[in-house]
Amino acid sequence: MAEEAGSVEAGNPEEATAPSGETSADVTAVPGSPLKTEPEPTGWIEGVQDPTTKAWAEAKGLHNGSFENVLGSYHNLEKMVGADRAGRTITLLGDDPTPEQKSEFFTKLGRPEDAKDYSVDLPEGITDDTRLVMMRNVAHEIGISDAQFSALAEADTAYMSTITQGAADEKALSATAAEEQLRKEWGAAFELKVAQIDVVAHKLGFTDVQLNGLRETMGPVEAMKFVDGLNTKIGDHDFDEGEKIIPGHKTPEQAREELDNLTMNKEFMDAWMDNLHPGHKAAVEKKAALARLVSGVV
Repeated sequence: MAEEAGSVEAGNPEEATAPSGETSADVTAVPGSPLKTEPEPTGWIEGVQDPTTKAWAEAKGLHNGSFENVLGSYHNLEKMVGADRAGRTITLLGDDPTPEQKSEFFTKLGRPEDAKDYSVDLPEGITDDTRLVMMRNVAHEIGISDAQFSALAEADTAYMSTITQGAADEKALSATAAEEQLRKEWGAAFELKVAQIDVVAHKLGFTDVQLNGLRETMGPVEAMKFVDGLNTKIGDHDFDEGEKIIPGHKTPEQAREELDNLTMNKEFMDAWMDNLHPGHKAAVEKKAALARLVSGVV
Protein backbone atom coordinates (compact mmCIF):
# COMPACT_ATOMS: atom_id res chain seq x y z
CA MET A 1 0.00 0.00 0.00
CA ALA A 2 1.32 3.41 -0.83
CA GLU A 3 2.92 5.49 2.00
CA GLU A 4 1.07 8.57 3.04
CA ALA A 5 2.82 11.81 2.18
CA GLY A 6 4.05 13.78 5.08
CA SER A 7 4.35 10.92 7.51
CA VAL A 8 7.29 10.61 9.90
CA GLU A 9 8.27 7.35 8.41
CA ALA A 10 8.42 9.07 5.03
CA GLY A 11 11.13 11.38 6.40
CA ASN A 12 9.14 14.59 6.26
CA PRO A 13 10.20 16.61 9.34
CA GLU A 14 7.62 19.27 8.71
CA GLU A 15 4.90 16.86 9.76
CA ALA A 16 6.66 15.71 12.95
CA THR A 17 4.81 16.36 16.15
CA ALA A 18 6.34 16.82 19.55
CA PRO A 19 5.67 14.33 22.28
CA SER A 20 3.03 15.26 24.78
CA GLY A 21 4.25 17.98 27.18
CA GLU A 22 7.20 19.19 24.99
CA THR A 23 7.42 22.21 22.82
CA SER A 24 9.06 22.28 19.46
CA ALA A 25 11.96 24.34 20.88
CA ASP A 26 12.88 21.45 23.20
CA VAL A 27 13.23 18.95 20.44
CA THR A 28 16.77 18.06 19.42
CA ALA A 29 17.24 18.16 15.70
CA VAL A 30 17.79 14.86 14.06
CA PRO A 31 20.68 14.29 11.70
CA GLY A 32 20.23 16.05 8.42
CA SER A 33 17.95 18.72 9.87
CA PRO A 34 19.03 22.47 10.09
CA LEU A 35 21.08 23.30 13.31
CA LYS A 36 20.11 26.18 15.50
CA THR A 37 23.43 28.09 16.43
CA GLU A 38 23.98 29.58 19.88
CA PRO A 39 25.20 33.31 20.07
CA GLU A 40 29.04 33.63 20.41
CA PRO A 41 30.42 34.92 23.71
CA THR A 42 31.35 38.59 23.56
CA GLY A 43 34.76 38.22 25.30
CA TRP A 44 36.81 40.80 27.26
CA ILE A 45 37.39 43.09 24.26
CA GLU A 46 33.77 44.27 24.38
CA GLY A 47 34.46 45.81 27.76
CA VAL A 48 37.09 48.20 26.32
CA GLN A 49 35.51 51.63 26.09
CA ASP A 50 38.26 53.63 24.34
CA PRO A 51 37.83 53.07 20.58
CA THR A 52 41.49 53.73 19.80
CA THR A 53 42.69 51.20 22.36
CA LYS A 54 40.10 48.69 21.20
CA ALA A 55 41.09 49.08 17.55
CA TRP A 56 44.76 48.68 18.47
CA ALA A 57 44.07 45.49 20.47
CA GLU A 58 42.04 44.02 17.61
CA ALA A 59 44.75 44.92 15.09
CA LYS A 60 47.27 43.10 17.29
CA GLY A 61 44.95 40.09 17.56
CA LEU A 62 44.79 40.39 21.32
CA HIS A 63 41.00 40.00 21.33
CA ASN A 64 41.40 36.41 20.19
CA GLY A 65 43.10 35.47 23.44
CA SER A 66 41.99 35.61 27.01
CA PHE A 67 42.48 38.64 29.22
CA GLU A 68 44.97 36.56 31.19
CA ASN A 69 47.11 36.30 28.05
CA VAL A 70 47.00 40.08 27.65
CA LEU A 71 48.16 40.57 31.26
CA GLY A 72 50.92 38.03 30.70
CA SER A 73 52.18 39.94 27.66
CA TYR A 74 52.32 43.18 29.65
CA HIS A 75 54.09 41.43 32.52
CA ASN A 76 56.74 40.06 30.16
CA LEU A 77 57.24 43.51 28.64
CA GLU A 78 57.71 45.03 32.10
CA LYS A 79 60.30 42.41 32.98
CA MET A 80 62.18 43.19 29.77
CA VAL A 81 62.12 46.97 30.31
CA GLY A 82 62.60 46.73 34.05
CA ALA A 83 60.02 47.55 36.67
CA ASP A 84 62.14 50.44 37.92
CA ARG A 85 62.05 52.00 34.46
CA ALA A 86 58.44 51.35 33.61
CA GLY A 87 56.77 54.64 32.74
CA ARG A 88 60.13 56.42 32.32
CA THR A 89 61.00 55.36 28.79
CA ILE A 90 61.61 58.03 26.14
CA THR A 91 60.44 58.00 22.55
CA LEU A 92 62.93 59.37 20.03
CA LEU A 93 61.98 62.50 18.14
CA GLY A 94 60.57 62.23 14.66
CA ASP A 95 62.04 63.82 11.55
CA ASP A 96 60.29 67.15 12.02
CA PRO A 97 59.48 67.68 15.71
CA THR A 98 57.80 70.82 16.98
CA PRO A 99 59.65 73.14 19.37
CA GLU A 100 57.39 71.92 22.17
CA GLN A 101 58.21 68.27 21.45
CA LYS A 102 61.93 69.03 21.37
CA SER A 103 61.76 70.94 24.64
CA GLU A 104 59.89 68.11 26.38
CA PHE A 105 62.32 65.53 25.00
CA PHE A 106 65.43 67.46 26.12
CA THR A 107 63.93 68.10 29.55
CA LYS A 108 63.39 64.35 30.04
CA LEU A 109 67.03 63.79 29.09
CA GLY A 110 68.16 66.09 31.90
CA ARG A 111 68.44 69.52 30.30
CA PRO A 112 67.78 72.33 32.83
CA GLU A 113 64.83 74.66 32.31
CA ASP A 114 67.09 77.63 31.50
CA ALA A 115 70.66 78.00 30.18
CA LYS A 116 71.74 79.86 33.32
CA ASP A 117 70.71 76.84 35.42
CA TYR A 118 73.66 74.71 34.28
CA SER A 119 75.57 73.94 37.47
CA VAL A 120 79.10 74.71 36.22
CA ASP A 121 80.66 77.97 37.46
CA LEU A 122 83.77 79.89 36.48
CA PRO A 123 87.09 78.51 37.74
CA GLU A 124 88.63 80.38 40.67
CA GLY A 125 90.44 83.53 39.66
CA ILE A 126 88.56 83.99 36.36
CA THR A 127 86.06 86.86 36.18
CA ASP A 128 85.20 87.09 32.48
CA ASP A 129 82.20 84.79 31.91
CA THR A 130 81.72 85.56 28.19
CA ARG A 131 82.95 82.14 27.12
CA LEU A 132 80.88 80.28 29.73
CA VAL A 133 77.68 82.16 28.85
CA MET A 134 78.14 81.35 25.16
CA MET A 135 78.74 77.68 25.94
CA ARG A 136 75.67 77.52 28.20
CA ASN A 137 73.42 79.05 25.54
CA VAL A 138 74.59 76.67 22.83
CA ALA A 139 74.34 73.66 25.15
CA HIS A 140 70.76 74.54 26.08
CA GLU A 141 69.78 75.07 22.45
CA ILE A 142 71.04 71.64 21.33
CA GLY A 143 69.63 69.88 24.40
CA ILE A 144 72.72 68.89 26.39
CA SER A 145 71.97 67.65 29.89
CA ASP A 146 73.44 69.24 32.99
CA ALA A 147 75.74 66.27 33.62
CA GLN A 148 77.00 66.30 30.03
CA PHE A 149 77.61 70.04 30.11
CA SER A 150 79.54 69.74 33.38
CA ALA A 151 81.88 67.18 31.80
CA LEU A 152 82.38 69.29 28.68
CA ALA A 153 82.99 72.47 30.69
CA GLU A 154 85.58 70.74 32.88
CA ALA A 155 87.37 69.44 29.77
CA ASP A 156 87.29 72.93 28.23
CA THR A 157 88.69 74.47 31.42
CA ALA A 158 91.52 71.93 31.52
CA TYR A 159 92.32 72.60 27.84
CA MET A 160 92.32 76.37 28.27
CA SER A 161 94.55 76.01 31.35
CA THR A 162 97.01 73.98 29.30
CA ILE A 163 96.98 76.56 26.51
CA THR A 164 97.48 79.43 28.96
CA GLN A 165 100.33 77.67 30.73
CA GLY A 166 101.92 76.79 27.40
CA ALA A 167 101.75 80.41 26.27
CA ALA A 168 103.27 81.56 29.57
CA ASP A 169 106.09 79.02 29.27
CA GLU A 170 106.75 80.04 25.67
CA LYS A 171 106.80 83.70 26.67
CA ALA A 172 109.25 82.98 29.47
CA LEU A 173 111.55 81.02 27.16
CA SER A 174 111.37 83.78 24.58
CA ALA A 175 112.22 86.40 27.21
CA THR A 176 115.18 84.32 28.42
CA ALA A 177 116.52 83.94 24.89
CA ALA A 178 116.07 87.67 24.25
CA GLU A 179 117.92 88.52 27.47
CA GLU A 180 120.84 86.30 26.49
CA GLN A 181 121.01 88.01 23.13
CA LEU A 182 120.93 91.42 24.81
CA ARG A 183 123.77 90.40 27.12
CA LYS A 184 125.87 89.72 24.04
CA GLU A 185 124.90 93.06 22.49
CA TRP A 186 125.56 95.15 25.60
CA GLY A 187 128.47 93.11 26.88
CA ALA A 188 130.08 94.56 30.03
CA ALA A 189 127.54 97.40 30.07
CA PHE A 190 124.57 95.06 30.48
CA GLU A 191 124.22 95.10 34.28
CA LEU A 192 124.69 98.86 34.52
CA LYS A 193 122.24 99.57 31.71
CA VAL A 194 119.61 97.30 33.24
CA ALA A 195 120.05 98.97 36.63
CA GLN A 196 119.68 102.42 35.06
CA ILE A 197 116.78 101.71 32.71
CA ASP A 198 114.12 103.17 35.07
CA VAL A 199 116.24 106.31 35.59
CA VAL A 200 116.72 106.70 31.86
CA ALA A 201 112.99 106.21 31.19
CA HIS A 202 112.00 108.84 33.74
CA LYS A 203 114.53 111.31 32.39
CA LEU A 204 113.02 110.74 28.95
CA GLY A 205 109.56 111.57 30.33
CA PHE A 206 108.05 108.09 30.76
CA THR A 207 105.73 107.53 33.71
CA ASP A 208 105.69 104.24 35.59
CA VAL A 209 102.38 103.33 33.92
CA GLN A 210 103.79 104.02 30.46
CA LEU A 211 106.96 102.08 31.17
CA ASN A 212 104.97 99.08 32.46
CA GLY A 213 102.78 99.33 29.37
CA LEU A 214 105.89 99.13 27.18
CA ARG A 215 107.11 96.06 29.07
CA GLU A 216 103.71 94.37 28.77
CA THR A 217 103.34 95.15 25.07
CA MET A 218 106.91 94.73 23.84
CA GLY A 219 108.31 92.41 26.48
CA PRO A 220 110.82 93.46 29.13
CA VAL A 221 113.91 93.00 26.97
CA GLU A 222 112.56 94.84 23.94
CA ALA A 223 111.30 97.63 26.21
CA MET A 224 114.80 98.09 27.65
CA LYS A 225 116.31 98.20 24.17
CA PHE A 226 113.70 100.74 23.08
CA VAL A 227 114.33 103.06 26.03
CA ASP A 228 118.09 102.73 25.72
CA GLY A 229 117.90 103.41 21.99
CA LEU A 230 115.90 106.60 22.57
CA ASN A 231 118.42 107.70 25.14
CA THR A 232 121.31 107.06 22.78
CA LYS A 233 119.68 108.95 19.90
CA ILE A 234 118.80 111.93 22.09
CA GLY A 235 122.28 111.90 23.56
CA ASP A 236 121.19 112.77 27.10
CA HIS A 237 123.85 111.24 29.37
CA ASP A 238 123.66 113.98 31.99
CA PHE A 239 122.95 111.68 34.94
CA ASP A 240 124.12 111.89 38.51
CA GLU A 241 127.64 110.76 39.25
CA GLY A 242 126.57 107.26 40.21
CA GLU A 243 124.53 106.86 37.03
CA LYS A 244 127.21 107.50 34.38
CA ILE A 245 128.44 104.68 32.17
CA ILE A 246 132.09 104.47 33.16
CA PRO A 247 134.87 103.34 30.75
CA GLY A 248 134.85 99.77 32.01
CA HIS A 249 131.16 99.39 31.14
CA LYS A 250 131.06 100.10 27.42
CA THR A 251 128.98 98.07 25.04
CA PRO A 252 130.88 96.04 22.43
CA GLU A 253 129.81 98.56 19.81
CA GLN A 254 131.11 101.48 21.86
CA ALA A 255 134.37 99.65 22.55
CA ARG A 256 134.82 98.82 18.88
CA GLU A 257 134.24 102.45 17.89
CA GLU A 258 136.81 103.68 20.44
CA LEU A 259 139.32 101.04 19.36
CA ASP A 260 138.94 102.12 15.73
CA ASN A 261 139.53 105.73 16.73
CA LEU A 262 142.71 104.80 18.64
CA THR A 263 144.03 102.90 15.64
CA MET A 264 143.75 106.13 13.65
CA ASN A 265 145.53 108.09 16.41
CA LYS A 266 149.24 108.37 15.49
CA GLU A 267 150.37 109.34 19.00
CA PHE A 268 148.63 106.33 20.54
CA MET A 269 149.93 103.94 17.91
CA ASP A 270 153.52 105.22 18.38
CA ALA A 271 153.28 104.52 22.09
CA TRP A 272 151.64 101.12 21.55
CA MET A 273 154.25 99.98 19.00
CA ASP A 274 157.41 101.33 20.75
CA ASN A 275 158.13 99.32 23.85
CA LEU A 276 160.59 101.99 24.94
CA HIS A 277 157.95 104.71 24.77
CA PRO A 278 156.93 106.01 28.23
CA GLY A 279 153.28 105.43 27.39
CA HIS A 280 153.74 101.99 25.88
CA LYS A 281 152.46 99.98 28.84
CA ALA A 282 149.32 102.13 29.25
CA ALA A 283 148.59 101.96 25.50
CA VAL A 284 148.92 98.16 25.46
CA GLU A 285 146.62 97.78 28.48
CA LYS A 286 144.02 100.16 27.04
CA LYS A 287 143.91 98.40 23.69
CA ALA A 288 143.69 94.98 25.37
CA ALA A 289 140.85 96.21 27.61
CA LEU A 290 138.93 97.56 24.61
CA ALA A 291 139.46 94.30 22.74
CA ARG A 292 137.98 92.38 25.66
CA LEU A 293 134.97 94.68 25.71
CA VAL A 294 134.47 94.17 21.97
CA SER A 295 134.30 90.42 22.58
CA GLY A 296 131.81 90.95 25.44
CA VAL A 297 134.25 90.10 28.24
CA VAL A 298 134.45 92.43 31.24
